[in-house]
Amino acid sequence: MDVTDRDRGSAGEPVFDLPGVLVAIVAVLVAIQALRGWIAPEVDDLVLALFAFIPDRFVLEAGQPAYPGGWGAMGWTFLSHAALHGSWMHLVLNAAMLAAVGRVVVRRIGTGRFLGLAGVSAIGGAAVHLVVEWGSGAPMIGASGVVFGVMGAALRFVFVPWWLPLPSAAAVLGVARVRSFIGALVLMNVLLVVLGTAPFGGGDEGAVAWGAHLGGFLAGFLGFPGFDPPRRG
Repeated sequence: MDVTDRDRGSAGEPVFDLPGVLVAIVAVLVAIQALRGWIAPEVDDLVLALFAFIPDRFVLEAGQPAYPGGWGAMGWTFLSHAALHGSWMHLVLNAAMLAAVGRVVVRRIGTGRFLGLAGVSAIGGAAVHLVVEWGSGAPMIGASGVVFGVMGAALRFVFVPWWLPLPSAAAVLGVARVRSFIGALVLMNVLLVVLGTAPFGGGDEGAVAWGAHLGGFLAGFLGFPGFDPPRRG
């Protein structure tokens, strides 16, 4: 992608010198995955029941939640699902993509706004997954919605000089390279849905939550103006 010198950082800056917020996020995800590998299986099942995003959680029984965590879990799981992963490979893939794309976004909007964007992307991913998988009892976990949200946010500015006003979503979609990138993401998701994650080194992770990918991307792409600070001329 064509990025400005400001987005790249200063000359001579190491390519893999990640912003602290990305290092912290990856460290937390690694710590959670390691802890889940240490606790007993029945305890891990309870962790999933409490913190994974399960569409069936929102199907009430006699007007009451049927899953652990009750009404509270119906709220916090919109975010907490992003902190859990199905395997180390699942985590590594998400962490690598987040680091690769998140760097330019953090440098554009700063740490606080980036965390807000990540949260909104996680919520957007869970919301669309809820719609397309309504009533499913399968837990949905992983930071993929956040990753796709950061990708969507990056597409709003990487092809535009940093000192210019942020273009509208329609204007960005008029850029051929943006459409090509989105087309590649759509193709990748189609392949993941049809073939699963095994051909891509993901092992047997179950069904791919394409709705979470879509929701995260839309949240990042459409919601980015709300996080972008005013440009100085």
